[in-house]
This record gives sequence, C-alpha cells and structure tokens, in this order.
Amino acid sequence: MFSTAIGWFRFITIIEGISYVLLLAIGMPIKYILDIGEATLILGSIHGFLFVVFGLLLLYVSIISKWSFLKMGMIFIVSFIPFGNFVIDRRILKQS
Repeated sequence: MFSTAIGWFRFITIIEGISYVLLLAIGMPIKYILDIGEATLILGSIHGFLFVVFGLLLLYVSIISKWSFLKMGMIFIVSFIPFGNFVIDRRILKQS
C-alpha cells in the first residue's frame, strides 16, 4: 500500500475521513453540549492538517496518474461529505 503514491493517497484519504467523522461526532457535541471548545480546537487542527495533506496528495496523484480535472474535482468535492472519503477509497482508488 505504501509503495506507490496512490497507496499513500488511499491511506491519507482514510485517515482524513476518520478525523472528519471524529470532529463531527465527538468534537462538535462536546463543544456545543458540554461547552468545551478545546475539543474542536484539537480535533479541528488535526483534521485541518490532514485535509491539507489530502489536498496536496490529490494534486500530486492526479498529475502523475493523468486524471482529468473533472475526476480530481469530484474527488475534492466528495471529500467534504461525511463518509465521502470512504466512498472515494472504495469506488475510485481501489480501481487505480
């Protein structure tokens, strides 16, 4: 999995998706129900870093794999949907 750029991209896609779900499922309720803002500060920072890495790897993989701009754009847009990264990995990246 880690021997190719797509393998690394698949790994970051999964990790970034998990961080997004944790932010929404744990961080946000802790912030708004328990009024502890540090939860979203910590989880949000981790997710933000992973999202930047995801975006950079998406650009790199799309260039070396010669993906169309439409495919790259759709992957980027779907990554904003909760659990979208898992769909990306399952439907698009496993085929590559």
